[in-house]
Amino acid sequence: MLKHIWYIFLFSLLLSACKSDPLNIDVSNVTVDIKFHRFDRELSNAKTVESLKKINKKLYKIGGKLYEFYTIEMLLAGSPKDDSIALFLSYFVNDSMMQIVQSHIDETFTNFDTEQNKIIIAFKHLKYHIPHSMLPTDVITYNSTFANGVVSSPNQIGIGLEMYLGKDNEIISQLPYPNYFKQKMDKRYLITDVCQSWLMTNVIEDQSGDSFISNLLYWGKLMYTLQAMMPDAPKSTILKYTDLEYEWAEASEYDIWKFIVEQEWIYSKDIKLIIRYFKDGPTTVGLDGSPARIGQFLGWKIIQSYMDKNPEVSLVDLIAEKNQAKILKAYKPKKN
Repeated sequence: MLKHIWYIFLFSLLLSACKSDPLNIDVSNVTVDIKFHRFDRELSNAKTVESLKKINKKLYKIGGKLYEFYTIEMLLAGSPKDDSIALFLSYFVNDSMMQIVQSHIDETFTNFDTEQNKIIIAFKHLKYHIPHSMLPTDVITYNSTFANGVVSSPNQIGIGLEMYLGKDNEIISQLPYPNYFKQKMDKRYLITDVCQSWLMTNVIEDQSGDSFISNLLYWGKLMYTLQAMMPDAPKSTILKYTDLEYEWAEASEYDIWKFIVEQEWIYSKDIKLIIRYFKDGPTTVGLDGSPARIGQFLGWKIIQSYMDKNPEVSLVDLIAEKNQAKILKAYKPKKN
């Protein structure tokens, strides 16, 4: 009898824990219609000008303005409507270096099934939390020639797969990018980039403004919405930190916030300060041993505290909330 009661008690605790997390939800009955296209393989498999004429028409029909942006801005091959486009595409697909890059893409992304499944689940979560949110109709992969990671339009997402080959990849290691940038050129962060690009383009209005507090809350809302789309992902992945960087941020949260308050920076409009705390780089200048963008981390913590203390607030309500003092009031970091 006691054993039976103990099992019931454990089950109740588990059920309570699940209910207490508003992001731990079942989206199996949520439907999204997203099509996936491997433009990188379509192009690399077509070597002749004649075959590329046909492929160009097909890809333009699917990709529309995003494909036009790809050929004009990334490949510098001109518009897909130009008579010369197939010739320029042949230069691209037959270039020896681009063929090597494509071989590395094929090796790293033998198939796109795992990423495809994660993207679908992420947008199911977005639809659950924001039912009327815009959703992509197509996700298109390509070789952007190291021009772009993820690009979003009002209905499509483009992914430059070569930007996610991993920092230790022999091609990536030779690129003239700073190390902190190469660190994030990993497939671990691909889904984060997909979700963040979509949110910044189509869902969350840029409310970063010109003050420290407005940046805190804008980035905090963005990170919390990313967490809602990727509830099973490590928080370090959502923030595009390494595990060690995230551990440092967690351990230093109280001291950093105390320092910001003492410096009276919360309502500052110092652009240099905002760049230091919210823009990417090797570190947050002035904080020894810190990762970059520590302001984004703090903003996320502020929003998490607000949502924990106001369980009736939906994600839609959160995004719309503009009362800075109301949100900030809930944040009381504890000393480790």
